[in-house]
Amino acid sequence: MLYELFKEAVFFIMLINPVSKIVIVSMLSKQYKHMEIERLLLKSSIIAMVMLIIFAFAGEVILKDLFHINTNALMIAGGIVLSFMGFTALNKGVFFQAQNSQSLMDLAIVPLASPLIAGPATITATIVKAATLTPYFVAVSVIIAVLINLVIVSFSLSISEFLNKYNLTGALIRITGLFILAMGVDMALKGIKSYF
Repeated sequence: MLYELFKEAVFFIMLINPVSKIVIVSMLSKQYKHMEIERLLLKSSIIAMVMLIIFAFAGEVILKDLFHINTNALMIAGGIVLSFMGFTALNKGVFFQAQNSQSLMDLAIVPLASPLIAGPATITATIVKAATLTPYFVAVSVIIAVLINLVIVSFSLSISEFLNKYNLTGALIRITGLFILAMGVDMALKGIKSYF
């Protein structure tokens, strides 16, 4: 049981991808104070956590009853989106580029809470896993993953200094991008297999 919980939490951590937030926070640190960035990270984590918990418990009802979308179709779409994100990171060495016009608190909702934490692939995985496992189990896995993500990005300034010192940031982003690309392909293939 604990091993399964750990395995699912690791899966969600890979989808949430703390590395992308480390790069963004290191960029934001050039414009904003440390306290402001900490509030931003906490707010985005809470918003994303609430969103994912709602999808864990009500996602299938929202999909089937409200939008009439098949779970397998969502898996395929989520896999394609995840694959695209992974390919972009692998190809360009970046997950996201912040726009200058956005305020700090706007960034907490878009893009940090969604799509960088609770993105299409994470939402899809939450709904699909809640249907195959239990919503409570998935909710706990999501909470653990989001909290671990918060801890990692809280140390992002120190981590980014270390990575930049040894020129490892680009390599780490590309390696993570490769894993995310593979996870996306796997998710899409499982959706296609289940669909047919």
